[in-house]
Amino acid sequence: MLLDLNEDETLLKNGLEQFTEGALRPRIKPFADKHEFPTDLVKEFLALGFMGTAYDPDFGGGGLGTRGAAIVAETLARAEPGFAAIYLCNSAPMTVIARYGSDDIKRKWLEPLCRGDFIASFGVTEPSGGSDVASIKMRAVEDGDSFVLSGSKVFSTNAGTALHGVSTFVAVTDPELGAKGLSTFVVPVGTPGFTVGKAGRKIGWRIADSVELFLDNCRVPKANMVGNRGEGLKQILTTLSIGRILVGATGLGLSRKAIDLAKIYGASRKVGGIPIFQNQGLTFPLADTLTNIHAAELMIRNAACLADAERPFRLETSMAKLFATEMASEAADIALQVHGGYGAFEEFEVSGLIGEARVLRILEGTSEIQRLIIGRELSA
Repeated sequence: MLLDLNEDETLLKNGLEQFTEGALRPRIKPFADKHEFPTDLVKEFLALGFMGTAYDPDFGGGGLGTRGAAIVAETLARAEPGFAAIYLCNSAPMTVIARYGSDDIKRKWLEPLCRGDFIASFGVTEPSGGSDVASIKMRAVEDGDSFVLSGSKVFSTNAGTALHGVSTFVAVTDPELGAKGLSTFVVPVGTPGFTVGKAGRKIGWRIADSVELFLDNCRVPKANMVGNRGEGLKQILTTLSIGRILVGATGLGLSRKAIDLAKIYGASRKVGGIPIFQNQGLTFPLADTLTNIHAAELMIRNAACLADAERPFRLETSMAKLFATEMASEAADIALQVHGGYGAFEEFEVSGLIGEARVLRILEGTSEIQRLIIGRELSA
């Protein structure tokens, strides 16, 4: 499989690199150090239209599909993994609206999200649920021409920031149907009963706020239901599968960043008068990382192409996410080792990569969940 980008993808990558090199890299470190959401930088990014890369041009998108979205996530992560998190966590609610919403709901919410008028968050995981998305407890009770939602979600990234405009929530509409009784709703910020918890400090995604969301008798019109009643589980699983491609792409970009930092530092570092890259104990793990980066890129591209072709892609997505994120942790570790003792100091950018890489193995389904999905193929 050739990894050459087509003309549109090349233009996309070039535009992204202008942003990352001209704005993101020079200005992001103080925000990461303080665990602070970079509002002005995100506004600049939104104004460039990259949030709509994947989506239908009829609704303001760039039409480049999951392949294009993976390029965005990787390129951003090579500069700052937390910024890629802001992008991919905005992509999840956009994806569920784009794939399952009516034209009316797309006009109302997808178009302004593609324009970058505001950002969105995804409400799926609950305090007692974790990876078990079928055990959702948030309720949505039909009442006249509305649904009334009550419950809470955790780990909702982008919510509570100055740019947060809307969230999507998966809730139980028909409890007697079990997992088949879930539905998805769009809830705008400011809806009575919708409140946001305080952001916590994380070891990774330090600039991307993740919070708990609370809905207390929160009333929304029936028109805010995304797709058909009872399709929530299917919508979650498909959206998470696409999200896993983007998390894998984030791991790929982080791994490239780790190699970049290792090369820069190692090029001039000597121990006992000998350049450290003459030490096979360092160069062999770096060679393995470069090999794994190439393999991860192939896996991510393949999964994205399958998703865009509307072919089955859940297995390939799990493989790509598992491989790329596990590899990112290894890449961060060897890059820090190249720096020796200096790698432990926060003044050195490499020090933050361990935490940034580690969270990728949990989000959008842990490594264990991915192995479970892949392992099921053995008995299929």
